[in-house]
Amino acid sequence: MRMGGLASGMDTEQIMRDLMRAERMPVDNMVKQRQVVEWQMDAYREVNRKFNEFRNKMVDQFILTSANLSAKRATSTNSSLVTATASPNAGNVSLRLSNIDSLARSESRFSSGSITEGAKIITNQAIKGQIPETYVDGELTKDVWKSGLAKTETIRVSSSSNTVSFANGNSNLNTDAVGDTVVKVNGKEYKTTTGDPGADEVKVDYGTGTLTFANGLPAGAQVSVTYIENSETANYTTSSITTFDREGNAIKDTFVIKDSETLSQIFQKVNRSNVGVSMFYDEHTDGVAATRKETGINNKNGGQEMIFGEGFFKDVLKLKESYEVNEEGENVLTNGQAAKNAVFTINGMETQRQTNTFTIDGVTITLRGETVGNEEVSLNVSTDTDKVFDTIKGFVDQYNELLDFVNGKLTEERYRDYKPLTDEERDAISEKEAERWDERAQSGMLRNDRMIQSVMDRMRTDIYGMVSNNLGSDYNQLSAIGITTSRDYNDRGKLEINEDRLRQAIERDPAGVAAIFNSDGPTSGEKGIIRRMRETLTSGIDSISGRAGGMGGKVANHQFTLGREIESINTRITNFERRLQQVEDRYWRQFTAMEKAMQQANAQAESLFAQLYGNQ
Repeated sequence: MRMGGLASGMDTEQIMRDLMRAERMPVDNMVKQRQVVEWQMDAYREVNRKFNEFRNKMVDQFILTSANLSAKRATSTNSSLVTATASPNAGNVSLRLSNIDSLARSESRFSSGSITEGAKIITNQAIKGQIPETYVDGELTKDVWKSGLAKTETIRVSSSSNTVSFANGNSNLNTDAVGDTVVKVNGKEYKTTTGDPGADEVKVDYGTGTLTFANGLPAGAQVSVTYIENSETANYTTSSITTFDREGNAIKDTFVIKDSETLSQIFQKVNRSNVGVSMFYDEHTDGVAATRKETGINNKNGGQEMIFGEGFFKDVLKLKESYEVNEEGENVLTNGQAAKNAVFTINGMETQRQTNTFTIDGVTITLRGETVGNEEVSLNVSTDTDKVFDTIKGFVDQYNELLDFVNGKLTEERYRDYKPLTDEERDAISEKEAERWDERAQSGMLRNDRMIQSVMDRMRTDIYGMVSNNLGSDYNQLSAIGITTSRDYNDRGKLEINEDRLRQAIERDPAGVAAIFNSDGPTSGEKGIIRRMRETLTSGIDSISGRAGGMGGKVANHQFTLGREIESINTRITNFERRLQQVEDRYWRQFTAMEKAMQQANAQAESLFAQLYGNQ
């Protein structure tokens, strides 16, 4: 703490503040200069964000989702029976559907009778004890449960190998349960054997806890093995479900069921399995309903779509199929519904599909009901003029919005007399006055900026230039489809749309209109205006980032021009602050020397006064 003026009576502190205020004026000017550079940097980055947003919107609307410019619309004369949607690749066609004799449906099955001996099943309690302990298979009575503890282990093969170890050398394996072991590789079940394995087979050796595959397994393969340990208290049972994929290939999954599992847990296993079957329990009928997730006939041999293995599924849950002969002499499933294909006629040709939704030449058709008599449904595919028009109009609106923003920055008035305020200057005026001052001081940071003006000029060239394509279309630039520049000078290049001409062009040649925007080629003349503008904006964004940072990984000051300028100003300020400290110290030494001299003079005066007048 420094104190002055004790001898001189002068307000040394105030004098020092006044002296240093004058000395600090160069520093204040540098701080103001730095603030202006920071405002310029923020203004550049704001423009760059607008450029980037506009570029991303163009890519999303015209390149990534180019279907917006080739949208098709499908209409149905009876949407309660048939609906349709058309892809951009669909032609403008007309389809007639009649004789929809059946809709595709999946096979379903339900228990042929009560599955308990009276009481209803509590689905969240252990299944053992809630179902009969035996079942009848032909003329034989068999036990549902076997003695043993079922365990599941998942092994990931680290390197290509023919053998996989399981159970970690456990010597308590139930050697009589080799046939109940279930092995899957990447979800596909392998048939187990105790001899040499063939294709799609695996040898199970309970003595060594080893699985051996005929063809070996690649590195990264995931092996799931469910095996049985000896146990006097635990029980298990096994059963399988077989279904068929769209190509008619069998899909089998064998389930090892623990006596401690609940019916809900068992159904979760089934529902998650790749056999594509869902199950649930119905308390009212005390039965189980099973439904194939895939519709249509997939079993090429014409048999069942769901084949339930003996034991738990087929006999305990009573999902075995039951038939009776109807009046036409046909076998009819009495405990479920057989799968059906959709049978219909399209443009006079009788055909079938496994699903009710299918695609023909880019038109996705959904059958919703069966026709009666000679009823016919027509589907008409045409260009979705409204969607294409809205897409193009959205681009024009976004471009005009960008133009307004950038032109506003380029023409904003620059008030050079309004410098940034220092803290002392800001404290001396009201808050509203400071806001108005800042508004003027920040105005016009990018006025007539050549870099930004260059980007806008190149975009105008991209928009107005002709687009060459090999479609033979009459439409090769925006003016040909009714999009022109505003005649009002104050609009500074805004685009205007003649809606009637644009709609006519879309209806007449939608491919030609789309090519103006998103066609591609090796030269600029062959590229659509969206691709040209994207390249221009990418180049402009990189240039602005090189000057003001904020994008392209340029975040540190040393990576861009204005940042380096700010660092340079900061260095000059630091150096000048050091000099100011030296000046201030020098002033204090001078004032201290003056105070000492005056104090000595006062002491001498007092001594002389005492000598002259002390003896009177």
